[in-house]
Amino acid sequence: MHRLRFAQGHVTLTLCIGDLPEFAELLRQHPTGPCLPPADLVPETARTVTVIGSGISGAGTARALAERGWQVTVLDAGSAPAAGASGLPVGVIAPHTSHDDSAVSRLTRAGVRLMRHTLQTWLTEGTDWSPTGVMERRLPGKTRRGGVPLSWLNEHAEVAQDWTLPAPPPAPDDAYWHAKGAWLRPVQLVRALLEHPNIRWQGHAKPDALSYVARHSNGTALGDETPTTATWQVLQAGTVLAEASRVVLAAGPGSAALVATATTDGSSPRINPLRGQISWGLMADLPDNTPMPATPVNGNGAFVHSVPTEEGPAWFVGSTYDRLQNEALLLDSDHADNFARLQALHPDTAATLAPLFATVGSGASRVQGWAGVRCGVHDRLPMTGRVHNAPEGLYLNTAMGSRGLTLALLCGELLAAQWHGEPLPIEARLTKFLDAARFKPKDEQ
Repeated sequence: MHRLRFAQGHVTLTLCIGDLPEFAELLRQHPTGPCLPPADLVPETARTVTVIGSGISGAGTARALAERGWQVTVLDAGSAPAAGASGLPVGVIAPHTSHDDSAVSRLTRAGVRLMRHTLQTWLTEGTDWSPTGVMERRLPGKTRRGGVPLSWLNEHAEVAQDWTLPAPPPAPDDAYWHAKGAWLRPVQLVRALLEHPNIRWQGHAKPDALSYVARHSNGTALGDETPTTATWQVLQAGTVLAEASRVVLAAGPGSAALVATATTDGSSPRINPLRGQISWGLMADLPDNTPMPATPVNGNGAFVHSVPTEEGPAWFVGSTYDRLQNEALLLDSDHADNFARLQALHPDTAATLAPLFATVGSGASRVQGWAGVRCGVHDRLPMTGRVHNAPEGLYLNTAMGSRGLTLALLCGELLAAQWHGEPLPIEARLTKFLDAARFKPKDEQ
């Protein structure tokens, strides 16, 4: 086996001859940093992985690995999949755009493309999702300044037609039209992703520690010798919940605490909780001929209507961004915030819904709510990849922030492709923006 790596202006080629156990330790101690052998070189009997968390990020990662032959155990604290932030009733996907076609813009386009393909493959259009397109409002002080890449308005106008362009009248002057935008019901997607013979889901699992266990080939524990086999144990109050050759943390805000139990110095990334609340109600409670936008609208929260639910077609508006609360509480004040968002996004609809929101807090209110806790890091991009300063085999795929619906599946596919040495689903230079080790000290990079 050979390994070619580029770091700090130097190219290093390592050539190893022999079976995997003979060169595994050499690869670990490589001068340019530890590197795990490609998954295709791992014996099939050792292709086991535990994924902690079964939101879209965890389910997407589990599916990407299961389809490559891994035996996947998915652990979740809830009684059913998508019990956390991915349990929101409805969400919107749309690309970010900017005049300079930034890294975020390119990443979100790749994410939308993969998400739409997945939705078309596994879900029922009109019930679980709908390719409606999305109108975005660039509201003052609430969204980043931007617009479509300038080249799309000149030599690549056909690309703009496929993706994003200024919305035509009668849309407001600040509006953009995302042709590939859509709404979806995330719980339905999570359930579909987990339906694979190589995936075993386990609920009511609340792991509090990770343990790296190295053994001789005969199964006895090691002292200081070079390991011939190694596994990761996922523990809850000292009891082993699962054991596998690798672990992927997709546990939202809880990922950081688990990382701290596995790193050599007890360090972990700063992953911040972000609570959000959606307001919703039934279409049947609205007056006839209530003015509604033709498609979902986003820009400061989002508004979607006529979404099928068990209680009947419904409308949804939100969500809020609460960095102080880390519990999924329902607050009347957040209903008021969501109504203010609707007033900015679509004033005519807000005027019709005003009597409903005026009853919030009373026993007769027809406005309902849903709340969940997402998480993110300070640069607002996911953390995907190997955990720094921990034994090999521990990975993160979390901190999706408010872009989880757009980027979670892409990040899971990226991780699986990296494990197998496959062509990446995004440009190679964009992977640095998602790398879980991007915040490690500069002298260790």
